[in-house]
Order: sequence, then structure tokens, then C-alpha cells
Amino acid sequence: MAKALETPLKGKKLISYRYEVLTNQGALVKGTIKADNEVAAERLLIGQGYRPVNVEAVPSMFSMEEALPSLFKVKPRDVILFSRQLATLLRSGISLLPALEILEGQVTTSRAFKKILGSMVDDLRSGGSFSQVIAKHPKTFSEIYCRTLAVGEQTGNLEVVLHQMADYQEKQGAVAKKVGGALTYPLMVLGVGLVVGVILMTVVMPQLLNMFKALNVTLPLPTRILIGITHILTTYPLYLLIALAVLAAAVLWLVKQPTGRRLLDRWRLTAPVIGTPLLLGELARFSRTMAMLVKAGLSLQEIMEMLPHSSNNKVIRDALTRVRDGLVLGEGLSAPMSRIDIFPPLLVQMVAVGEESNTLDFTLGVVADFYETTAEEKLTAMTGLIGPLSTIFIAVFVGFIALSVIMPMYTITGAFG
Repeated sequence: MAKALETPLKGKKLISYRYEVLTNQGALVKGTIKADNEVAAERLLIGQGYRPVNVEAVPSMFSMEEALPSLFKVKPRDVILFSRQLATLLRSGISLLPALEILEGQVTTSRAFKKILGSMVDDLRSGGSFSQVIAKHPKTFSEIYCRTLAVGEQTGNLEVVLHQMADYQEKQGAVAKKVGGALTYPLMVLGVGLVVGVILMTVVMPQLLNMFKALNVTLPLPTRILIGITHILTTYPLYLLIALAVLAAAVLWLVKQPTGRRLLDRWRLTAPVIGTPLLLGELARFSRTMAMLVKAGLSLQEIMEMLPHSSNNKVIRDALTRVRDGLVLGEGLSAPMSRIDIFPPLLVQMVAVGEESNTLDFTLGVVADFYETTAEEKLTAMTGLIGPLSTIFIAVFVGFIALSVIMPMYTITGAFG
């Protein structure tokens, strides 16, 4: 059964989401819905009596915004700088509207962000609250950011919360940067090695191998293997490119499906060498985010409604959703977490201690520091391991080609000797 739902919102560019929900009778319903963001889509579905199982954005047609996102999207660094500058201006005694006008005039590197700030200034002049104004830009300001600043606005601690959000975003960005940096070098080495190998086998080797075949001598096995590979690459290049394109399209299609995405995300967390640092990074992000939100004054139920959307990993999101469901049933946090294998005993015990002593923000902050340090150590070790392994792979690859060329020379020398 499939249904297409429309939201009551008008005058906005909405995003289409594909959903799977359960009715009160337990029937599975699939369809599409339009909303500002994923959280809004889930709330609309819940408001209509459904229990969301899976909600994900429908891939859109090609657009310049998707092809060149850096030209249209605001970078996280711009949001961090904005948060710190606004907090400083508020602390110095400048009211919110003049502070935003000052910041709008200072933005020179991001035309998109300058446009957003101009819209925020206009909305504030029209009487909107700051939390309502930033909530109109979900692609720039996450729901966690908006909800946390709303609490700061209500309690009169907006500048403090802005500093906390800037610190939080910087730490999250640092972890992601370390993960990306650890994988960049080995991937570059492998990529360069494969490109060089393909060029050798398609441009250089055919001339040399044709000479070997013309001599009519029995060639060594490595040379025969290389001749076969070269023959395939030079004879069927179009078919190979089509096959690679079809394979890439199939993989992309599979990854966009809920089951395929879930399998890929689970593999990321359990893969040899890279799995542990990625899992530790996810646990550190969860702990840090929850500690910050608890400290800001949000209730646990509000926090657990937002946390599943703070991760791009489907497995982590499913786990956090199960914890949220357990919390709604009155089980607290540590009890449902203990039944999910992705949460290690240390994290579960620290959450239990925080719940009992009402120091959840402190204990989760300690856990986040521990996991961030451990993830950094694992990343350093992973880089130290992957670097030599990729170098060995390239050495073996190039050595095989060299051996395939040198061995026939000895055979030819012996035949004519």
C-alpha cells in the first residue's frame, strides 16, 4: 500500500521523502511526503497516526546545486565563526538585531551565507524570534543547533549557548577531518598506482609483448598472464567501460536503498582496520552531542527525538531510535542501550551512573573525551598500517609487470644461445 501525502506548508521549497510506516493495526504503508526536513516529515507522519520505520530523501534530478555544492551551501566553518562572533557581540552589550546587521556586513567569502543573514535580519525586523528565524534555514543550521539556541534564548544565556555550539561543531569537524585525512594518503597512492599500471599495460606493454609473441618462444606464466590482461584492456575497452559504468550505477542504486545503505553502514563499522575508528568516532559524536544538549537544558525525550538525525550512519540511527522508543516506554537510557550490541559496556555503565547521580552531561562529556582520544590513536595506528600496505601493494603490482618483462628476455637469450 502506497500513499502520497502533502504538507500544509505553502510558499516554501519542500523536499520529497520516501517513507515506510506502520499503522495502528501493524500494516506496513509506503509512500512519499513533502516537508522542510526529515524531522518535519517524521512529525507529520506521527501526527497522522503512523509509526515511522524509515524516512529518507528522494534523490532529486541533476542540478547545479548538487553538482557544485560548495558554491551554494554554507560551510560549517562559516557557521562556527558566525556563532563565536555573535556570542562576542552579544556579550559586549550589543542587542541581537544590530549584531546580525554587523555580521551581515562583514561576510565577504560566502555569498550564500550573506544572503541567509540578510533574510534573518529581515525576519527579525518583522518580529520573529531568533530561534524561529534560524529554523527557516535547516540546510545551514541543524535542528540540534536551532533547538539548543531556542533554549538559550528562553533562559537568557544565548551567548553562552552560542559558544558551546561553536566548541561542539569544532570538535565534530576535527574528528571528521582526522578520519578523512587518515584515508586520503593511502587512497591517493592506490589510485596513482592503478592509473600508472593501466597506462603501462595499454600504451607501453602492447609494443613490447607483441615482440615477445613474434619470436615464437614459450613465454613464462607471468608474461602470459600480462599478455592476456593487456589483450583484454586493448581489445575491449568500450565493453569494459560500459561494464564499469553499469557496476557503478548498480552499486549507487543499491546504496540508495534502505537495505543496501544499512548493509554498507554496518560494514563501515565492522570492517577490519577502519571499522573501529569509525565506530569510536560515532560513539564520541553521540556522547558529545547528548552532553551538550543536556547541559543546555533540553529534556531527555527532546534530545532523543533529535539524536537519531545527528548521524548519517543508518545502523547508528536505528540504534538511537530503539533507545528513544525505550525511553518513551519509561526504561530510561541505559536499559535499552544495554540490549543493543553497538553500544559498548563502558558507555552503558557511564550513562547509568549519570542517570542515577543526575550528572549525565558530565559523565557523557568524560566518555566523549575518552572515545575521541581513542579514535585519534586508532586513526594514527591505521594510517601507519595502511600506508605501508598500500606501498607494498604498488610494489608487488609494479614488480609483477617488471618480472613479466624481464623473464622472457632470459628465455629468449637461452633460445638463441
